[in-house]
Amino acid sequence: MSEKPSAGVVDLPQEEEESKEPVLKNQFDLSTYDADSTEIDLTHTRADHIPDLSRFTNVEVKLKITYFPHRFFFLSQELRMRNNLLTSCSPTLSSLVTLTSLDLYENQLTEISNLESLVNLVSLDLSYNRIREISGLDKLTKLEILYLVNNKIEKIENLGSLTQLKLLELGDNRIKKIENIEHLVNLEELFLGKNKIRQIEGVGSLQKLRVLSIPGNRLVKIENVEELKDLKELYLSDQGLQNIYGVESLVNLTLLDVANNEINSFSGVEKLTSLNDFWANDNKVESFSEIELLSKLKDLQTVYLERNPFYFHDTNQYRRKVMMTLTQVTQIDATMCRQPTSPF
Repeated sequence: MSEKPSAGVVDLPQEEEESKEPVLKNQFDLSTYDADSTEIDLTHTRADHIPDLSRFTNVEVKLKITYFPHRFFFLSQELRMRNNLLTSCSPTLSSLVTLTSLDLYENQLTEISNLESLVNLVSLDLSYNRIREISGLDKLTKLEILYLVNNKIEKIENLGSLTQLKLLELGDNRIKKIENIEHLVNLEELFLGKNKIRQIEGVGSLQKLRVLSIPGNRLVKIENVEELKDLKELYLSDQGLQNIYGVESLVNLTLLDVANNEINSFSGVEKLTSLNDFWANDNKVESFSEIELLSKLKDLQTVYLERNPFYFHDTNQYRRKVMMTLTQVTQIDATMCRQPTSPF
């Protein structure tokens, strides 16, 4: 989604007379906007509060089709206040009941509050704040996209009413367990990277899940994913996996990322007949013969295999040997090795 131009925010000097009210360092001159204005953007203005927007009944980025990176489209009315100094969600938000998208990325929020009246929200981004607990979202039953990246959250909880969620991003928090998401039956993409998770669990009921991303955790085996028949992408890099067993039933998987683990064999991956991308660099595979298992995957196009022990056995011949063994592959590591075959 492209950044919007500045909306002409002006910082007024602080009044010198004493007041018992909290001092707000940044005031906003919104008098130049008509009541029916449809565009207000306070991104990167060092805002320490949300101004009174009650007279703006159509506030948004413009009525437009908003594109999110994960393939969700919707007609949006959006308020964006990224990269500011907000420490709380002001009650002034309560008047903006038509908002469908609220973006408070990179502020100083410590809790989720004063959002109860925003019942039409479809997308909410509270990433890069200081939030410790998921709460205050019960009334947002239309929510489809929720970003809570890089906060201080320790537990997945209080999502019971958000049954329309399609994307949930909780990466870079302090979560130790995948729990309390069984009811999110419409979830299509789940991101839990860079947490403290030791086991894949609690995802069996997520039958619509297409993307499961749990890199940078503490997993030692792949388990409890066999019911995810529609899963397309599985990201499990940067942890302690020792093998690939557990993925055999994921016949619709097109991308598997197990890079930077402790894997010593590719056994099991040959069952993934729809696989296009296999990322397994920086593991412990000794024998080059393991690569022959991948020759059975006719749709395989991209492999990342460098920095396994077999790579260091003969670095000069590594690419040539992979090309000769995997004749269907068009990219080895970060380099194209042959032109893709045209489908026409």
